[in-house]
Amino acid sequence: MDGTNRAALLFQQDANFFLQLTTNHQRTVTWLREQRLLPSERVCCGDNCVLGVNARSIDGQMFRCSHCGAKYNIREGTRWERFRRIPLIVLTRLIFYFFANEYSARRAHTALRTIHIGLSYATVKRVFSNVREAISRYMVEDLYETPLRGRIQIDEALFTHRAGTGRRGLRQVWVVGLLEERTSEAFCFIVQNRNSGTINRLIMNYIIAGSLIIHDGWGGYRRIPRAYRHHRYLHDRDDPNNTSRVEGLWGELRAFIRNIYSGGVVEGNIRTVIQELVLRRRCRARMLSFTEELVPILHNYWL
Repeated sequence: MDGTNRAALLFQQDANFFLQLTTNHQRTVTWLREQRLLPSERVCCGDNCVLGVNARSIDGQMFRCSHCGAKYNIREGTRWERFRRIPLIVLTRLIFYFFANEYSARRAHTALRTIHIGLSYATVKRVFSNVREAISRYMVEDLYETPLRGRIQIDEALFTHRAGTGRRGLRQVWVVGLLEERTSEAFCFIVQNRNSGTINRLIMNYIIAGSLIIHDGWGGYRRIPRAYRHHRYLHDRDDPNNTSRVEGLWGELRAFIRNIYSGGVVEGNIRTVIQELVLRRRCRARMLSFTEELVPILHNYWL
């Protein structure tokens, strides 16, 4: 089975699993506790509370102290509390819609309406934004801690975005991309400029010394540290050592932004969108399923 078919099979398995999972309160809560996305226990009066059925709870279950009779929401102390008016079965399905590449917040909102779940578009968008923030934290604090090595393509591109709330016009930012040829692992960074100082800091922080850096000859690459080998690729020559793969990343990113934000990405969101695309590329390259990739991120960086 080739990589494309395997990725499609993994996605279909996830889709079938989550559509079945999110039809029952008890099944959803049990799975979330198994994945450590909900607390497995609650202590009251020096003893563990009992998790039982409660028809008044939006999630159908609550912790209850067998000594004093006190009742506790199963979401207490987690980020799920931010969405206390939305059942966990709906939130779980929403997060799967987020993971499904073809779903923007607007498409997820439409999909929920077809099954008669009346969440507002603003609420769906807020849930998606929270997950994107968790991904961004994971990328900076965890994934980017492992440097790239070997043959590394590097390039930079200029992106235009809408100004933030209360501001008019368009703004531009430079994004520098690093791509490891062997694994297709890619890192992307928003930078203030693309001079040699900025480029060299990224190289030394995120690429192992001794690696071969392939670039297009931009002036910012003229002072690459001596600990690295580098090759200048000229676009008018048939050179196997080229930057075509990292340049292709910019087309992916622009298409991804159009898919999520039909009216253009705003200033505060462009960083999280870039990090999200990098994670999705990583999932595709490593053929990782939902539970293998996004669930650990939610556990460590969202809850």
